[in-house]
Amino acid sequence: MTDPADIISEPDHPLDESDTQGEPKKWRTPGFQRMRLDWSSEDREVLNRAKSTAEGRLYREFPEVYRLLYRVYDIVRTVEVDPQSGEILKDQWGLPKWHKDQLGSYVEDFSKLGIKEKEDILFTITTHLVEWQQLAADAWAEAMFSKAQWEERFSMGYAAPMSGTIEARTATGRLDSRDERYFAVFCSMYSRKADALIRSLELLGQRIKDSMVG
Repeated sequence: MTDPADIISEPDHPLDESDTQGEPKKWRTPGFQRMRLDWSSEDREVLNRAKSTAEGRLYREFPEVYRLLYRVYDIVRTVEVDPQSGEILKDQWGLPKWHKDQLGSYVEDFSKLGIKEKEDILFTITTHLVEWQQLAADAWAEAMFSKAQWEERFSMGYAAPMSGTIEARTATGRLDSRDERYFAVFCSMYSRKADALIRSLELLGQRIKDSMVG
């Protein structure tokens, strides 16, 4: 079988005989030039559904977090408005879209936060942080349990043939456990997003605290 990295192609221009010395010139085309750079349409749809489901679950399980963030954004950011109707543009969750600069970053001015707003935000974060951290820990526990289920199902599939090569039994185990595997991936994704949400709140609280001290 021909190695994809050794494909021979003809040059776009005629060759000088002095360059060839009686042998045709060879041009090597690296195989990665045909590398796929994006998801297939079907896989992309499944991935987008998984991300949307995870985001929806975050909204349901951390409603106080998003209420708090909306209070902050409503002060420091500017909403996007439809230039024709003048109506506020909203995302799929019914929340306002915020104005971004030419580089895609949100336009924010935290100097608009007064002392009273900062105190209220810090109070909300400190009084709810334990609860939010426990919810994030629950998400991590789900990810661990889903991983254990996947490993057990893989072991059952691997042992079921009781014969065959290691490669064949491994393939059987992977096929039998594919549902559990992708569910474990989804749980891990949600756990990571929940953890990132809490860490972002902690950084927000620290940023506001520093601004009050300064």
